[in-house]
Amino acid sequence: MKKIIFTLLLTAFVIPSVNLSADASLISDRSYRIEQKRIQKQDIANIKKLIKSHNLYANKHDIKNLEPLYSDNYMNNDGFNKKTYFKSVESTWESCNNLTYDTKITSIDINGDNANVNVIETASGTISEHIGDMTLAGEIHSTAKGIYHLSKINENWYITGETGLDEESSLLYGDARFMNIELQAPNQVASGETYTVSLKVDADKDTFIVGSIDSDPVTYPSSTPETKMRALNTQTQTLERLITANTDNINEYAVASMAISKVQNVSEENFRIYMAGLACIMKRVNVVPKNNYIKIED
Repeated sequence: MKKIIFTLLLTAFVIPSVNLSADASLISDRSYRIEQKRIQKQDIANIKKLIKSHNLYANKHDIKNLEPLYSDNYMNNDGFNKKTYFKSVESTWESCNNLTYDTKITSIDINGDNANVNVIETASGTISEHIGDMTLAGEIHSTAKGIYHLSKINENWYITGETGLDEESSLLYGDARFMNIELQAPNQVASGETYTVSLKVDADKDTFIVGSIDSDPVTYPSSTPETKMRALNTQTQTLERLITANTDNINEYAVASMAISKVQNVSEENFRIYMAGLACIMKRVNVVPKNNYIKIED
C-alpha cells in the first residue's frame, strides 16, 4: 500500500511539472511566432520602402543615391556586376534623358536574411533622330518581369542580384508609334538551340515595310547586329527567321528592325514614296548553358 501511495504521490508531483513545462513551451512558442511575424512585417515594410526609393531615384536619374541601394557584390543573370550594370544604366540615360519608370511589386518571399521580390517594371521616354535633313520623333517603351534578390546586412536590405524573366522593348519613330507591332520569340532556349522569331505588323495596303530579324547577345558595350533587310509579305505583313542561340553561355535579345515607307497619290498618274517611320523591337531570350555533368545510365 505504501508503495502504491508513494507512486501516486510521485505521479502527482510529476504530472503538474510536465504540464507547467508544456504550458511554458506553448507560451515560448507563441511568443516566438509573434516576434517572427513582427520581424517579417517590418522586413516587408523595409523592402517596399527600398523598392519605392529605387523607383524614385531611377526617375530622377540619380546615380549617386541609387548606387548605395545595391550591394558591392551585385550580379544579375546577364553576368553584369555592379560597375558594369551602372555603366549600362548611365549609357541608357544619356540616350534618353527623360526616361521614366514604374515598378509594381507582385510578391515578396522572405527567407531569413534573404528575399526575392517579383516585380513588373515599365519604362517610357522620347527621343529624336536626325536622318539627313529630316528629324524623326521617337518613343521608347519597355515592359519587364523579373526578380530582385535582396539580402539583409546590419538590419538594412540591399539588392544583391536580379533575374530577368521576360522583357520586351521598342524604339519607335514616325508612323511606327501608331502601329501594332508584335515580335514573338521564346523566353528561354538551350545553348545552341534553334528557335523561331516572328514579326507581325498591322499596316494598311499603302504601306511598304522592309525589315530584318537577328539576335544580339547581352554584352557591354552592346553590339549592333547587321543583317540584310527583306520585304515583309505584303499580304500578311509578317517576317520570320530561324535563329541559333549562342553557345557562349550569354543571354540574348531577339531583335527586329523595320523601315516603313508609304505611297501617296499626288495626282491620277503620279505618286510618291516617302519614309514614314522606323522601328526596333527587342525581346529577351534567356539562354540555358549546357550542363556537361549530367549522366543518365540505362
